[in-house]
Amino acid sequence: MNKKNLAMHYGLWDKDTKNISEALFNENKYIAHDLGINSKDIVLDAGCGVGGTTIWMAEKFGAKVVGVNIVEKQVKLANKYAAQRHVGNLVTFELADYCNTKLPDKSFDKIFALESVCHAVDKAAFVKEVYRLLKPGGKFCIYDYFLNKLENNVDIKNYQTFCDGWAMPNLSSVSEFTKYLSDNKFDKIRFTDLNDKALKSSKRIAKASGAWLWVDRTLNKIHLVSDENITSTRASVVQYPFFKNRSGLYGSFYAQKPED
Repeated sequence: MNKKNLAMHYGLWDKDTKNISEALFNENKYIAHDLGINSKDIVLDAGCGVGGTTIWMAEKFGAKVVGVNIVEKQVKLANKYAAQRHVGNLVTFELADYCNTKLPDKSFDKIFALESVCHAVDKAAFVKEVYRLLKPGGKFCIYDYFLNKLENNVDIKNYQTFCDGWAMPNLSSVSEFTKYLSDNKFDKIRFTDLNDKALKSSKRIAKASGAWLWVDRTLNKIHLVSDENITSTRASVVQYPFFKNRSGLYGSFYAQKPED
């Protein structure tokens, strides 16, 4: 993350991507392309972090975007950044649970979630809430981590370490999330495997975290770093073999609410 992109996600790489900044903006572009974002849209960013993608959409397309987040500090930062970037007239950030936003029915043309639903305890409840909030014909996409296969004890341990360290109760499989969408009457459902495009970002995180882990352990011994910090750093290391071995998948879902 830097002051320009405000990104709290992996970033996607293709043959023309030159650096991590471009990779991070690529993911915003993928979402905008999936949803066909334009200036007439009212959009929900479900789990908005500090507002990077929300602000980018307002700047790029003139769309009106609402970001929701359960972390009060991040909501305050997002509103601060929106004011600094002069898009306060287009974006709104609210302290709310994306599984129970209490926003009115059929409020949004488009909804997206970027690496946020992995943190939901009840992912089916999230999908149900998305359906309620979308207007008929509304579009939805999610870019996130999914469980693929756990073939041995190492895979299982890496999965548990990853989830524990990054505050994820579990990950849905592709088939499970497909069922959540179909059970809620979404149509035009499709999954795109983006694992190869995310691996370079994953490797960068693991390399940096591996180099830092010994520092965390040393500081932990003198009570300057918490046990939770160690767990988070370990998770950042093991997430790379988790995705590289395809125990997990990085990918996206697209779905549409039927017209009335």
